[in-house]
Amino acid sequence: MKKCLLVHAIVLLSSFIAQSQTMNEQYGRYRKTMDSMLLLLPATKGIARVDHLNAICAKAVFFNGQYNDPLFKSSSDTLYKYSTMAYKEAKVIDYKNGMAISLLHINGSYAARGAKDSIARKAYKDSILYKNTIAAMALAEQTGNDSLLGEIYGELTRYGSKAEKIENFRKSATHFKKINNKKKELEAYTNIVWVYGITEDVEAIEYADKCYRLAKEVKPSNEWEHELVTFSYINLAALYKTAGDYETALDYHKQGNAYGKAHSSMNEVLGISDLFYEMGAYDSAAYYWDAWNKDYPTYYFSYAARGNTLRGKIYLKQEKYDQALKMFNASLDAYKKNGKVDTALSWGVVGPYLYMGEVYAKKKDFSAAWTYAIEGMYFAKRANDFKSQLMGYELLSRLYHKLGKNDSAYLSLRNHVALKDSLQNKQFTWRLNNLKRAAESTKKEASIGLLMKDNQIKEEQLKQKATFVKFLIAVLIALVFAASYVFRTLSLRRRNDQLKQEQEVQALTIRQFEAERVQHGLRAHAAELEMQALRAQMNPHFIFNCLSSINRFILKNESKTASNYLTRFSRLIRMVLINSEKPLITLEDELQMLRLYLEMERLRFKDNFDFSITFLNEIDDDNVFIPPLLIQPFCENAIWHGLMQKDGHGMLEINFRLENAILYCTIKDNGVGREKAEAYKSKSAEKGKSMGLHITSERLALLNNEKGSNTSYVMEDLYDEGGRASGTCVHLKINYRESISETIL
Repeated sequence: MKKCLLVHAIVLLSSFIAQSQTMNEQYGRYRKTMDSMLLLLPATKGIARVDHLNAICAKAVFFNGQYNDPLFKSSSDTLYKYSTMAYKEAKVIDYKNGMAISLLHINGSYAARGAKDSIARKAYKDSILYKNTIAAMALAEQTGNDSLLGEIYGELTRYGSKAEKIENFRKSATHFKKINNKKKELEAYTNIVWVYGITEDVEAIEYADKCYRLAKEVKPSNEWEHELVTFSYINLAALYKTAGDYETALDYHKQGNAYGKAHSSMNEVLGISDLFYEMGAYDSAAYYWDAWNKDYPTYYFSYAARGNTLRGKIYLKQEKYDQALKMFNASLDAYKKNGKVDTALSWGVVGPYLYMGEVYAKKKDFSAAWTYAIEGMYFAKRANDFKSQLMGYELLSRLYHKLGKNDSAYLSLRNHVALKDSLQNKQFTWRLNNLKRAAESTKKEASIGLLMKDNQIKEEQLKQKATFVKFLIAVLIALVFAASYVFRTLSLRRRNDQLKQEQEVQALTIRQFEAERVQHGLRAHAAELEMQALRAQMNPHFIFNCLSSINRFILKNESKTASNYLTRFSRLIRMVLINSEKPLITLEDELQMLRLYLEMERLRFKDNFDFSITFLNEIDDDNVFIPPLLIQPFCENAIWHGLMQKDGHGMLEINFRLENAILYCTIKDNGVGREKAEAYKSKSAEKGKSMGLHITSERLALLNNEKGSNTSYVMEDLYDEGGRASGTCVHLKINYRESISETIL
């Protein structure tokens, strides 16, 4: 466990060293922010003042003890001053959350100076820190502040046994889960995994799995949070490695390394190299070690020493003994201080000593091998490294035999076998636990399947009941209709005599209705003749415009364009001649003619404008009937009098929507506007271009005269933000028909 926590601390420290060039800049920003916050302090009162004081303390936490503050001895003094001030002022106004937070900040100021104090002084401060933490917890529980309680239970993990630390981290995670703070929940569960020890306790896998699932949901916003996500992969990899499942461990290591690389977080290439070594793939192990070694200068010394030990092990397997000794010696030198091994790093020197013993055994120097093996076993026992002890006992057994000390060889071999059985049982427990988890998962899936089948049966039963109820309702409705029919028949018989008396009156009424119908038919026929006359006026006008355009292309010697234009014109004129004979055509046919016309105009103007035709809601254009050539004149007017006079590229937008049985059409251009168009028209010889629009206006007026019709149009000028004309928009309101039988009569 201590080994895992120390490795974690070393990795964090290495990231700080790599960023040392930017720390001074960060401190400058810190001081600037702190000065600004101090200037605002006198203007605050009551709860706001306490919160502001605690905010100052929170700002000082990051730089706690790292720099000398020009106003105070150190930032820990800054933290202590304002945290005690916050506590006193919060206590006066009975602000419980403020008191609890300030107590935690007071603890932080004590902790920053703990390394400089004597053992007795540190023990005294530890008692103060514990009392402050308990007091803060009592205050937070009174207010029910889950966020603060989560932090306090995390603070309590400084004290107590392994079981107490795990329980406090579990409570911390529970409070953070209540407020859906997944990042803090992930941090608490990660600490539980580290306290259990990723190679020591089978219960760690439950929390490692929780970390892995939470990591998929959080969205990290800083380096530490990205590292937590990376650790969620690495911890699972270490657990599967302990269980001997190297393939799964390798997969998690690769995922963690990919995430770390993508987010500039931790580099776990060394872990991948180590797994390939355990799998016996020494060339792959060497390949990944070389990849890790490129970043060697950025790592903290013991992390580099761990890497050198691994490379020495690879050389040993490759029978490159001198190179292996060189790497092991480099690792030992990194762990030594004043020529001696730092006992606090006993876990790190185990490997170099034991593997150097193995190297000398391979070189037949059994005395030197025995010396290193004894040193390695000493440190392995100090570090409770059972896997290394297993290797050491086996190595000593061989060396004692070679040195002629068979009793010692037998004793070492017996210790090796006993420890091996223990470790194998442990690996069996790991595998059994994984198998149990898989079985439980299968059982849950089976239960879900049975539940789904049960639900299907219940649904079928409900459907049968619903069908029976519907049948009863149908029978009841049939009885009601039968009773109604009988009642109606009796009523009709009673009224039969009255109807006979009213026949003469009805006959007179029918004759009057017939006379009115004949008169209405004559008026409708006259209206149709007038509509045909107006369409006859429009068709020659449209043909004249098209022929005029073709003539221009011919005069300009643009024969290919003229031919293309003439082809489209012939197709269009055929459609116009066919549709103009009909009182109503589908919206689809109208738009087909309109698109063909607009494409011809774009061709004539050399693609100087674009157009779009859009349905703003669902319209069945094959079932909407309107008068033919109703929209084209407005588009023609927009092109000739708006877009043709515009400098630059033009745009014509035609939109349709159906609402309350009315077809709404808007024709919008970004031309010069009506005012400028009138000015151009007054100077031009083409003053007759609006004839089509005039005819269409008369057609709309005629449509308005029919019964129930509300067809109309409104023309609107458009202006930009500067009040300048930016185009014209025509709003058409068309009373359409939904079948060909509904003709305008």
